[in-house]
Amino acid sequence: MKSPCNLTSDDNSSTAELRKRMDLFYQNTQDYSAFQTVNELPVQWNYVRRAILSVLEKKPLCRVLEIGAGKSGFPGFVHDLKPSIHYTAQDVTRANEEHLLAVADTVHFQSIGQIGGEFDVIFSTFVLEHITDPRQTLEKLFSSLSLGGKLFIFCPRYDFPFYLSHSADHYSTLRRLGIGLWLALARLWACLKRRPLFLVHTDPAIFHLPVYRDRDAVHWTSLWDLEAFFRGRGRIESLKLTSGNTKDWIVKNLLQINVEITRVG
Repeated sequence: MKSPCNLTSDDNSSTAELRKRMDLFYQNTQDYSAFQTVNELPVQWNYVRRAILSVLEKKPLCRVLEIGAGKSGFPGFVHDLKPSIHYTAQDVTRANEEHLLAVADTVHFQSIGQIGGEFDVIFSTFVLEHITDPRQTLEKLFSSLSLGGKLFIFCPRYDFPFYLSHSADHYSTLRRLGIGLWLALARLWACLKRRPLFLVHTDPAIFHLPVYRDRDAVHWTSLWDLEAFFRGRGRIESLKLTSGNTKDWIVKNLLQINVEITRVG
């Protein structure tokens, strides 16, 4: 079944070139809001904090890794737990180098695959949708967990029927409708086969239109992909996020992936 847009599996050779173009974009952009202000995501981070406290009940130090940290406010969120936390931050760009060096115990400006060591808690907030090699990334993160360790993923959910990533903003309405229909059928087939798709969009709107939220979301993330990938390997649990109103609840709990994955063996 051929895709009606530039969607491909994450192991396609074209994703390597996409990664180079994305990294160049992040290095040169002056308009990316995540690089300008310290992010604060307490609703998501409360779950991460709870996992850290659980680890500290059993041992004196919790090793924490944040993926795609950006200008992270997480160290301030758990400041009261210092020095019982060793916080490692990873990012692909040095745009936030000064900030991260000031707040993190260890900083990695390299690919996730090059990070060594074992961690008790690993988390990412609105990062997985920007990964061009999700299968390899998830494999590396899961293998980096200690036994009983937890991986938290918070990101958009693009397997909700006809909810497309903003990386398709440069397509016509008719084309977007065709993409939505193709996606629904492809996701259904993947569910029946119990195989993850890990679809990557190699022609995102960020290269065609001004910077806007998630126009660089090249990995069309799916809860079904995660469930299929971790089946029989780890325990995956969907998390409910608190919200202020009905619209906020729909966005946070239907149109987002909020999961805790525990390494059990």
